[in-house]
Amino acid sequence: MVTPVPLAQVRPAGDLLRRAELNFRRLHDAEFQFDAMMTAFTAKDAPGEWVGRCLLALTEYAQLLGREAPQMAEIVARLPDALNARGYLGEIMPSGTVDENQIGGHNALLRGLCENYRWRRDERLRTMIRSIIENLMLPTLPMWAVYPDQPDLSLRDNQLVGLTMHRSSGVWRGLSTDIGVGFFTLDGLTQAYTVVPSPGLRDLIETMIARYVRFDPVQHSAQTHATLTTLRGIMRWWREVDPRPEYLELVRARHARYRDLAETEHHGNYNWFGRPDWTEPCAIVDAYLLVVQLWSATGDTAYLEEAHRIFFNALAHAQRPNGGYGCDLCTGARDLLWVVPHEFFEAPWCCSMRGAEGLARAAQFGWFTGVDELVLPFYLGGTAQVDFPDGQVEITQHSEYPREGVVRLEVKASTLAKPKTLRFFAPTWSPPQSFRFQLNQTPVVTQVEGSFASVTLELRAGDVLRVAFELDIAAVPLQNPGRQPGYHRFAHGPLLLGHAGAEPVAMPSGTVFTPMGAGRYRCAATGRTLAPLPTLIDVSEVSAKAARTQIVFAD
Repeated sequence: MVTPVPLAQVRPAGDLLRRAELNFRRLHDAEFQFDAMMTAFTAKDAPGEWVGRCLLALTEYAQLLGREAPQMAEIVARLPDALNARGYLGEIMPSGTVDENQIGGHNALLRGLCENYRWRRDERLRTMIRSIIENLMLPTLPMWAVYPDQPDLSLRDNQLVGLTMHRSSGVWRGLSTDIGVGFFTLDGLTQAYTVVPSPGLRDLIETMIARYVRFDPVQHSAQTHATLTTLRGIMRWWREVDPRPEYLELVRARHARYRDLAETEHHGNYNWFGRPDWTEPCAIVDAYLLVVQLWSATGDTAYLEEAHRIFFNALAHAQRPNGGYGCDLCTGARDLLWVVPHEFFEAPWCCSMRGAEGLARAAQFGWFTGVDELVLPFYLGGTAQVDFPDGQVEITQHSEYPREGVVRLEVKASTLAKPKTLRFFAPTWSPPQSFRFQLNQTPVVTQVEGSFASVTLELRAGDVLRVAFELDIAAVPLQNPGRQPGYHRFAHGPLLLGHAGAEPVAMPSGTVFTPMGAGRYRCAATGRTLAPLPTLIDVSEVSAKAARTQIVFAD
């Protein structure tokens, strides 16, 4: 397995930096100040959710951008006084009962506290983590044996489902209509185990995973955000604590079902299995992180290709002009041909903060290391300080991808004693045989290793390595051809291409196009233009809300 370079040793550049800066500024607004978050409408229904997501986002940005938002220190300082007598947020439930929304809300809080602790090593944080685990989470252990087995089919008919609608079943005094959200606390619990390990916590985690094996997310119409976050928690447990093969197979199988049944044609998500009402950037981030982690664990580069398409289409389109994130309609479901923003144009209570982890990890995932090798799975630009046993190298990446197939690396400093192999991901749309390398303007022999093009070099300060590869238009099958037989999409590399307009246009898969540059193409016969999905952060809110791009076309 390869591992990503630590987040604090990476700096973004180009479009990724622009997006991160815009989102970081959004998180300075009034809704993300401590008092507002602690009294927000989610504070009662999902205590810890808003403030935890914010702390997580600001902690990651502090490492990535090298700047701290003022309220980050305020959250850490004031949170202990906001906890109840048992050391967590919200109501103290009667003994022997549990509220799924409450423990679900604390997943975000655990994640924020854990990330901040692992960065700062502030013992106040570990004290809070321990009290949440011991007094809120561990008492739920016997309740998982009676987690409801039968789905509530009436929920499928609700047009709007949210945290304020509660159900109950026996000792589960509150069950979230974000179905399965209790399981997604595995994300926070597995990370908490790396900070405050205990036999009791291990028992709880293994009990929850065993119960989740018997939980059918499709039958229950589970929330896909809850599903994907749960899988990320199990993936962390497999990688860092207990590498049982059945855990990895569970993650792979459930992820495959998600892709088959609940992924949109622009690589977003249905918010529930069986309910394609809207996408949710929280789940899009989860899907992106999960497939990169699955690639790192298995070496299966199909996961990497999916990561490129998620990031450049679904996640990029979901960012709004103010830097926040919001929902889109489910392209491909119910015969929808277009990518269109949903009426939930921005979701500041969750998605606008969750987007931060997507952007921060995208910057980090550009750089992975193995034994004497540097692996570049993405080409998003930026700078990384990369540690090896024999020294350190600082490299800056300049990228024109995904509009053009050109990447340039500059070695800023190096203390390396031995040559290193640089492995560049070559997806199916840019095969490794098309990669051409020049070191200081002199051609370098390319080695092809599966889906990677590689060179082995002594990395010296001042060296410049230029990489060029093919990118072209292609007709590609639908993510799920069974939904709309006889239809297809067009793509320029990972970028899905669309036609802006209110009425559908015909564009058969054999259409001849003339390239216009930067991923844009003109139909030779009709003069119609295909272009990547619009960058909503570059337009006004009025224009962004009206954006409508057809990406599904009839043969």
